[in-house]
Amino acid sequence: MVQFVFHLSLLLLTTLSLLGTEDNPSSQGEGNISEAPVNRQKSAYVIPIRDQIGPPILDILRRGMKDAIEQNVDLVVLDMDTPGGELGVTLEIMQEILDSLGSWEGKILTFVNKEAISAGAYIAIATQEIAFAPYSQIGAAEAVSGGGREIDPSMKRKINSYLKAKIRNFAGSYKYRSQIMSAMMDANVSLVIEGEPLRAADGSLIKKAGELLTLTGEEAVKTYGTPPQPLLGIGVFQSIEDLLNQRWGANQYQLIKMEINWAEEIGLWLNGVAPLLLSVGLVLLFIEFKTPGFGIFGGLGIGFILVFFASKYVAGLAGQEELLLFLVGVCLVLVEIFLAPGLFLPAMLGLALIFGSLIWAMADIWPAQEITWSIGLFKKPLVELAQSLGLAFILGYFAVKLIGKTPLGKSMILEKSIDGGANDLNPNLVIPDSIAQCITELYPSGKVDVGGHLFDARSNSGRIEKGARVRVVKQTAFELVVERLK
Repeated sequence: MVQFVFHLSLLLLTTLSLLGTEDNPSSQGEGNISEAPVNRQKSAYVIPIRDQIGPPILDILRRGMKDAIEQNVDLVVLDMDTPGGELGVTLEIMQEILDSLGSWEGKILTFVNKEAISAGAYIAIATQEIAFAPYSQIGAAEAVSGGGREIDPSMKRKINSYLKAKIRNFAGSYKYRSQIMSAMMDANVSLVIEGEPLRAADGSLIKKAGELLTLTGEEAVKTYGTPPQPLLGIGVFQSIEDLLNQRWGANQYQLIKMEINWAEEIGLWLNGVAPLLLSVGLVLLFIEFKTPGFGIFGGLGIGFILVFFASKYVAGLAGQEELLLFLVGVCLVLVEIFLAPGLFLPAMLGLALIFGSLIWAMADIWPAQEITWSIGLFKKPLVELAQSLGLAFILGYFAVKLIGKTPLGKSMILEKSIDGGANDLNPNLVIPDSIAQCITELYPSGKVDVGGHLFDARSNSGRIEKGARVRVVKQTAFELVVERLK
């Protein structure tokens, strides 16, 4: 069993290492790097924000930001081209950006390449700087329902009020950001800059009454007021490399591009069903515990939980430390089951490490962040763990019912006693010091026959072979504790 866990965990760790180095060399600062000297003064890390904004984009940004902070880069560039997406996920992304700013001294810049529409506009506004590619555009950020339908007017007023306040918090010293974003999200907002309505190059109004604001890159970088300030952007650039060349000079920086390979895409999808993975893994381990010996259910259960950790790793939540902590906990539980049954201390410590590692793997902790121990930090992980345990209880109940009726289940889990009686632990049938016979191998759990009735039993003296005679040492609500007859 221990060897099985070791080899399986080693395989996973090797896979994770390959994902982080060979398949994604640029995430380690190699591969997709500009042809500059090895010793560069500045560095930039590019995170792709593509297609619809949803949970996978949140995971990509979180992982990329944490990788960039660990490498202590000077600038993180969000390479954005999105038509929008889920508002809830967008707000989480904005919060992730805010949380990251306290973790290192670098800056975050959005490069609009080519669209930052709806949710993309909110994310761009949350970053410290915005730059634009030629023929790019940003705006049209009205909140709508998941199906694209109009929201109830009273609810929309509440949402807009909340979002406008949030945008003001992110606007900081940028004079026009809050006003521009309000016009992008609310068609009823009039847009007047320095006493004049915004006009396009041909003199026409950019925002007419009842329309949402959408700006081109050229319009977004125009300056107004005294001293002059741009509406949103710092400039229009042909590419990210062109932007960095103008900022730091050609060949004076290191460019690291985050690439998402097919394995990571699968991992991001699996993170969306992480509670289900954990639930299935726990159920399989429970079934394994209720069957003698160690077999397919235990292997699959550990496999599902390792996949759970792998999905959290890809999502930027878990590292190898959480997996190691989990495996140490499993080993302590195995010590209790196989080497020191009845001692309880290894099992209690092992379970604490197991559940602690699961919570740690779901907590969003930033590199070099000073951890403030509070319920808020672990609220979401605790809710997710509670969901997994609740789902595991439901799945476990039906799994035990269904498996017991299958040929495979009947061959592994004996349901009836020898004389056809029910497999109930009736206190009137068993008394301590009763003599029993092992119907299955106890390793350490299995089945024993006491006076023609079959019971779940656990050995407190190591492995006992099938057919051996044992003595009942203790009776609990769930099983008998037995020892080998001397």
